[in-house]
Amino acid sequence: MDTKLIFFDIDGTILDEHTHTVPLSAINAIKKAQQNGHQCFINTGRPRSTIDKIITDLPFDGFICGCGTYIEHHHQELFHTELSEKQRRLVIQSSFECKIEAVLEGKEGVYFPENCQHSFIKDIKHQYEQNGFPVYTYSKNDLIMFDKYAAWYYEDSKIDTYRETLSPYFEIIQRDVDFLEIIPLDYSKASGIQFITDYLGNSLENTISIGDSTNDIAMLKYTKDSVAMGNSNPLLFDIVTYITSDINDDGIKNALKHFNII
Repeated sequence: MDTKLIFFDIDGTILDEHTHTVPLSAINAIKKAQQNGHQCFINTGRPRSTIDKIITDLPFDGFICGCGTYIEHHHQELFHTELSEKQRRLVIQSSFECKIEAVLEGKEGVYFPENCQHSFIKDIKHQYEQNGFPVYTYSKNDLIMFDKYAAWYYEDSKIDTYRETLSPYFEIIQRDVDFLEIIPLDYSKASGIQFITDYLGNSLENTISIGDSTNDIAMLKYTKDSVAMGNSNPLLFDIVTYITSDINDDGIKNALKHFNII
C-alpha cells in the first residue's frame, strides 16, 4: 500500500472555531490513518508561534505553517523564509499610510499595530494572550521580523493604493469583506506540500488535502485528491473531489473513510 500524505487545515477543519476543540472522531481518525502507514500534516496559514497546544499535542508528522513559509517534519525544522527588510518596511509603512491594520505573523511571535481600533483584531489579540502566544505591538517606524500577515481595512482606507503597492511582492487573498491574508509570492499551502512531498520522496499521486476556507484553495487544487468540509466556504465545493460532512458531524472521519485511509 502506498503511503498517503494527508494535509489538514486547522480552523474550521479539525479545530472548531467556536468551542476551540478538536472532535474526538477526528483525533481517532488521524491516529488510525497513521497506524495504517500514512502521514498526517497540519497545513495552515497560521505561523508556528500561534498553533494551539491542543493541536501540537496531537501526533502529527509535521507542520506547514504561514502558508508554506515554515515547514517541519517530526519536530525538525526543514525550511523557513522571512521577508526582506525592504518588504517589511513597505508593509509596515504602507499599512499606516493607507489606514490598514496589519497583524504581522512570524515564527517567533505575532505583532499587532499599536492603538488598533478594529474590534475583530482586538478580540484576536485578547484570545492570543489568553492562549499564551507570544504577542507584541509595533509602530510605523519599527522593523520587525515576520513571514506573512493579515490585514483589516475600513470604508475610508486607501485599499486600492494598498493593493497596488503590495501586489508586486505578495499574493493578496480576500478572506472576508474587510479582511485580507497576504503571503509572499511563490509561497502557499501548495508550495509547502510540494516541499514535503519532494523531501519524503513521495508522489503527488499520493496526496490528499482537507480544508474549509479560501486560503485552502491553492492546496485543494494542488493535491491529487481534495476534501471540503461540509461547513466550508461554498466557493470550495466546485474545486474538490469530495465534500464531507461538517466538522462536528464526523467530517474528518468520513473523509478518510471515503478514501479508504481508515
